[in-house]
Amino acid sequence: MKRITGYKKIIGVVCFAIGSVVLMFLLSEKEVHRNNAFTRRFPPHPILKKRDFELGHNSYYIAGLDRDILYLGNPTTPLYLLKINLSSKDTAQIKIDIKESNFPFRNIKFRLYPPYFFMMDGTVPCIFRGRINEWIARPWSLDSAFFDLVIPVDSQRLIIRSFDGNSHNTILGIMDKDTSTSVLLNRGVLEKQIDGVFDVDGILTYSSENNLLSYVYYYRNEYIIMDTDLMVLNRQQTLDTVHKAQLQIALLKQGAITEMQSPPLIVNDNASLDGDFIYINSNRLGKYEHDNMLDQASIIDVYNWKNDTYGYSFYLYKERRENINEIKISNKNLYVLVGNRLSTYEIRNRDN
Repeated sequence: MKRITGYKKIIGVVCFAIGSVVLMFLLSEKEVHRNNAFTRRFPPHPILKKRDFELGHNSYYIAGLDRDILYLGNPTTPLYLLKINLSSKDTAQIKIDIKESNFPFRNIKFRLYPPYFFMMDGTVPCIFRGRINEWIARPWSLDSAFFDLVIPVDSQRLIIRSFDGNSHNTILGIMDKDTSTSVLLNRGVLEKQIDGVFDVDGILTYSSENNLLSYVYYYRNEYIIMDTDLMVLNRQQTLDTVHKAQLQIALLKQGAITEMQSPPLIVNDNASLDGDFIYINSNRLGKYEHDNMLDQASIIDVYNWKNDTYGYSFYLYKERRENINEIKISNKNLYVLVGNRLSTYEIRNRDN
């Protein structure tokens, strides 16, 4: 009997310990997505949903927009683009013909700068270019620089995110091609807080309307506005109050390589720059927002970077509880990749 009682006590202690851990986890998860230090403004009916396009896969990314034609890439079929006519709703698959294709491609991405498209793999590294509607990719730059993000801002200029072998930090750079390809790295744009790699991770976007770039940090409440020479025009804060990235980093190989030890606190998930406005997808609840709101919708905060002001926010309601993969705003139209579909909206409120 004493032995049975002892077992019951042990089981009780174990159950209490497990329950305590689960409770602490749930409380910490709630804390991760809650910040009562700011209050959002939600005007009535700021967006109007236009239509959905069922894609069949959740791995698409936005390659670019050419008037009323949207192009999507997919790493599972890396040499194809999905062409979507936003007016007629017609879709078509485009096969890219590569000249000199004897490269060990591992991570092909497409970006459009009409009338050109760029096909890139920063792990090789190589960049091909061709004309839209011809879809023949020819070598444009080979072995110039490794990169993990790239955006064309001209037919002869790309903005890249690369790795500085001297400082072991992530940096932005300019890849120019006139008669030859030159790469200019700018070490003054991304500001190191912890390791210079994970802590400066973020989203690079471009607005053709005013030929400007934005860089939105994932793990802190800051975004940067730059011109295409990577001259910083503004460093501005979002609504959130997390100014320093909350990361646990381990150093490997005498500090040359870092490793993230635990899931980070993500402040900004997605972003898109459109003229004077920047749209940032946040998964952090503000004051007075319901605890279950993130199960029902994604939050988009709108800022006027030129005036350095927060304008308003709106919800993108989830039909199937999927998270947003990517957003793009152009000419008061919002394009959202969420789950297996593309959703399009008209933006009605841009007075701020």
